[in-house]
Amino acid sequence: MLIHEHACVAIPKEMPLDRAALMGCAVTTGVGAVINTAALRPGETIAVIGCGGVGLAAVNGAAIAGAGRIIAVDVVPAKLELARRFGATDVIDATEGDVATRIIELSRGGVHHAIEAIGAKTTVEQAFASLRSGGTATVAGMLPQGAKIELEAFRLLDECRLQGSRMGSNRFPTDIPRYVDFYLQGRLNLDDLVSRHIRLEQIDEAFVELRRGETVRSVVMFD
Repeated sequence: MLIHEHACVAIPKEMPLDRAALMGCAVTTGVGAVINTAALRPGETIAVIGCGGVGLAAVNGAAIAGAGRIIAVDVVPAKLELARRFGATDVIDATEGDVATRIIELSRGGVHHAIEAIGAKTTVEQAFASLRSGGTATVAGMLPQGAKIELEAFRLLDECRLQGSRMGSNRFPTDIPRYVDFYLQGRLNLDDLVSRHIRLEQIDEAFVELRRGETVRSVVMFD
């Protein structure tokens, strides 16, 4: 594959390639949104809305960064259980009650950080509404072009902030080797991100499963 030199990073031979394949997008986006963009500090609280590949990586990134409490939110019970394996201390089923209210109750006043990992108007608004004074909501999901977001303006007086994150504010030459080290040290859970291995001819089937929310990541294997 022909790529720009800035996107080419050497990795150790002991790094499994099917796990390394995850780092170029989901892991870089999720972990980076927490560590680079949000710059979460040890002991701070965080909510992650959406537990797909990006969201689970964000949960894991928060655990690595030393978050005091990690609240994972999703509508699929299996993904909430999976989030616990990535480091979530609490989980919220988004189909049961108001998400922001429940996050505020669990965190006793709102979280320092909220990561939106879906890319939807409603969940971005929920992330912002779940913040404590001075908190920051970071949008890691990709919103549709032209989407509009409504926020409670008074929260701006509480110095609450809303910001975007493009691929986890990544710095590939330094971030990828760091994430590889995290995996080899047992701190970054890539194994549970791989739902299954498929052949290229199964790609349409994999897209259907992805749209249904049945898998986290399918890895295409080539001979």
